[in-house]
Amino acid sequence: MERLFLMIFFFTMFLIGTNTFIISPLLPTFRELYDVSTNQAAWLIGTYALGFALAALVAGPLSDHRNRKHVMAVGMLGFALSTLACAFAPGFTAMLFFRFLAGICSAFIGPQVWAAIPVLFPPARIGKAMGVVMAGLSVSQVIGVPIGSFLSAYHWSFPFLAVGIASLGAFVLIIRKLPDLLPPTSIPGLGTTNARVAIFTRYKDLLRLPQASRSFIGYFVFMTGVYAVFSFYGVWLSDQYKQTVTEIGLITLVIGLGNTVGNLLSGWLLERWKRSTILTVGFLGSGLLCLVLPYIPGIGFLQVVLFFMYCFGGALVPVLMGNLQSLSDTSRGTISSLANACMYIGTFIASSFAGSLYSIFGFVGVSTFATFTFLIAYFLFVWRTGKLHVTAQA
Repeated sequence: MERLFLMIFFFTMFLIGTNTFIISPLLPTFRELYDVSTNQAAWLIGTYALGFALAALVAGPLSDHRNRKHVMAVGMLGFALSTLACAFAPGFTAMLFFRFLAGICSAFIGPQVWAAIPVLFPPARIGKAMGVVMAGLSVSQVIGVPIGSFLSAYHWSFPFLAVGIASLGAFVLIIRKLPDLLPPTSIPGLGTTNARVAIFTRYKDLLRLPQASRSFIGYFVFMTGVYAVFSFYGVWLSDQYKQTVTEIGLITLVIGLGNTVGNLLSGWLLERWKRSTILTVGFLGSGLLCLVLPYIPGIGFLQVVLFFMYCFGGALVPVLMGNLQSLSDTSRGTISSLANACMYIGTFIASSFAGSLYSIFGFVGVSTFATFTFLIAYFLFVWRTGKLHVTAQA
């Protein structure tokens, strides 16, 4: 059954990732379709991220005393319908609205996946399970986003139709194949004995835990840098290297492969390296490659650098998520939601602030900003009073 659960979670994250990332290579298309500026087109990323971030802050605490299977199913159904609606959006404002709704619905899916893994898998396999499920996001870049780019060459709406229909299939899988995922103290038929603590109190108690505030700030800063680069690499490739949407899709394939390899390597590395070593190599390797990115003259060498840059980042994320999940075994939904909120608030900031940097300084401004965020995250997670440490043990 564990393989079936992994398949469902992997497929779910694949769909969320495809819907999240598909906009980046299509920004040049939407910029022309709606006759808007690069900054305005980037709001198609920002509104999705904003919807996710706002809803995630509520979704986690609410789900901690509910059946996570039901929360995940409702979220997936709404995600499917709002994504299908994007394909029929009559204008830019309508597209922004449907992207915002899709972000809200996806916020009720991802946190349940991360919170369910420690429940459905034994401790020895949690790290590997998280790496495999995280790879769903990466594979969405390897397969989903390039396919979406190719489909958009025929019509921009086709990627949204494909993701929406596939999401309806995921909804059926969740309903039919996942077991009930009740709160730790729940007894079937009797509800839960957990007190329905106020949402603010849940977050306050969580952030009072040792290293919690530092870890979440570090995760937020890191994700802001990651999505600053990812949000504008499509426009950069179009402007500087004159790449078409299809060619950008192929480069996205390389990025996704790097991310996937990193995700899958993370579990193997955790068995052989200290966590502090993985974090140091991942943060500093990503930062160095990101810094030199704008100065690479050839598109072939550029793809090699992108592959290794995202391989470093891909190995980092499961380790960081494992650290966050280990903070508490009774508030995993809240932890997952806050982590996802950090990621998508970072994406929202990246799509707006980094857009201004791109307009003024070009991609050099974006990559320098991202490198700076990687270094800050490194010090928050790893470096403290001159000694290497790890914020938590998963």
